[in-house]
Amino acid sequence: MRKLDRVAPSHASRAYARPGREDRITAPRPAVGLDRPVAHVLGIPDSEVTPAVQAAMDMLLGEVGHLRHEIATLREQLAQAETLADIDPLVPLRNRRSFVRELERMIAYAERHGHDIALLMVDVDHLKPINDHAGHAAGDEVIRQVAAALVESTRSSDLLGRLGGDEFGVVLMDMDRIGAQITADRIGAAVAERTVTMPGGGERALSVSCGVCAFEPGLSLQEALDRADAAMYRHKRRHGDAARATGSG
Repeated sequence: MRKLDRVAPSHASRAYARPGREDRITAPRPAVGLDRPVAHVLGIPDSEVTPAVQAAMDMLLGEVGHLRHEIATLREQLAQAETLADIDPLVPLRNRRSFVRELERMIAYAERHGHDIALLMVDVDHLKPINDHAGHAAGDEVIRQVAAALVESTRSSDLLGRLGGDEFGVVLMDMDRIGAQITADRIGAAVAERTVTMPGGGERALSVSCGVCAFEPGLSLQEALDRADAAMYRHKRRHGDAARATGSG
């Protein structure tokens, strides 16, 4: 089981994406002149290098080395900040902006190289009543439980994101509609095994509704999102009909 402690990069993104900023960060290079006389590097004749000149050059080169180190540190901090800007504030999955950006790249990659790709929209059932009756702390725990079930039920190469309050997205590279539906069923089963504690100590079972869209040539990103969203709502209506039929709604 994968730990819910990071944003996993997709296999496709590793294949086509430019190297991340963290790949371009290097340790500070040695200051010029550490392995040969500074005066020779600067073209100063030995006869003109007085102790005072040598001390000034040494101080200057030391400051250059210090500045290089500071620049490398700032670059690393910037890369970390940009990574955090892509993560949902509640669960360690991509936020909507990051998810859509990566999905666009994955669609382009799949079309260019002839890969199957499928999109799942996953919506938490009955989150609003839980928030209303048990408080937002309980609702947040539901979101964390569903996120953990998503991670547990998918591959490390799949793209996962939280798209809104109760909605998640999953992108499955190299998977057709049948495989995507199997994954959706696996996610639903994993969520159904989880519960959240309600006020008074009772446990409430969790469930999600999933919609599947397998990409077709020429299908735009927005069309895919709309199709998956529509399929998810059809699944949610079937959930409601089944609950009413059994008297559990």
